[in-house]
Amino acid sequence: MPRKPDSRDWVILFALTIFWGTAFLFNELALRSFPPAVVVALRTTVALSMLLVALRYSGSRLPPPGRGWAAIGLVAALGTIIPFNLVAWAQQHIDSSLTAVLMAIMPLYVITLSHYFVPGQRLNAFRVAGFALGFAGVLMVIGPDLGSLGSSNVELWAMLAALAAALSYAAGSVMARRIGEQDPLTLSSGTLLVSAVCTGAFALPEVNSIQWPVAPESAAAIAILGVIATALSTVLFFRLVQGPGPAFLSIVNYLVPAWAVLVGAIILNEPLSSAVLGGLALILTGIAISEAGQWLARVVSIKRAARVLAGAVATSEKP
Repeated sequence: MPRKPDSRDWVILFALTIFWGTAFLFNELALRSFPPAVVVALRTTVALSMLLVALRYSGSRLPPPGRGWAAIGLVAALGTIIPFNLVAWAQQHIDSSLTAVLMAIMPLYVITLSHYFVPGQRLNAFRVAGFALGFAGVLMVIGPDLGSLGSSNVELWAMLAALAAALSYAAGSVMARRIGEQDPLTLSSGTLLVSAVCTGAFALPEVNSIQWPVAPESAAAIAILGVIATALSTVLFFRLVQGPGPAFLSIVNYLVPAWAVLVGAIILNEPLSSAVLGGLALILTGIAISEAGQWLARVVSIKRAARVLAGAVATSEKP
């Protein structure tokens, strides 16, 4: 049962906003010296190293050998390997703020996928309306480039890669719910172990493309991406999920893209077009409408349960 959020929970929520929102900036800095696949491999390896140390001192262990690793591998592919590589490649060609805006649609993907794969998470009018509004926001952002879909417009393909990354993240989130109850540190470490091995193998052909000498800001960015944006953020994420719960954590969906846009504009001097800002507004409004539908569904469910309970009590009191 989720508890009421306290002041520490709010501090963690805003910390996650900063960590995840600035990850796009640090991706941009890392790409100045490293190819995309190498950025991802180094990021996951650094994060894995941190979590293995945490395992050592917490008394937890990696998942035992068995069929469970197949599910962990699937979550690693959908939640880390594929989206990390897509985002890193996309940010070679489009601004970090634009990438963040397109990634903001992820919660709407989650709601849609949950309808098919998570029991009790059915689509309703609010969720459909929210997704439609979010999709309209995406079209506002990428619409001017859609006419060149079949050409070599690399910026359009980069935007589509960011949208595909958001879909992959969403699928990974939905599949993670189906794994069952496990120690969060154990599950995170297993996921990052698979991710580090696979991304390391993918990065080997690109090692010769590293720009030597490596720029100090690129090396620092890799360290921050691994330690803070991946390892530490995962721990804080599970703390909020197990404390005040996913509903409280969902607030971050509004804060991260806004923070990423602000950071990109101030630090990287990235331009902000009216289409990008308008698209972001539509996407965030769509998320708000979808979550309003979830809240309303919970209220209706509680009232229905209360009526059933009241009826049962009344029946039991009859002579």
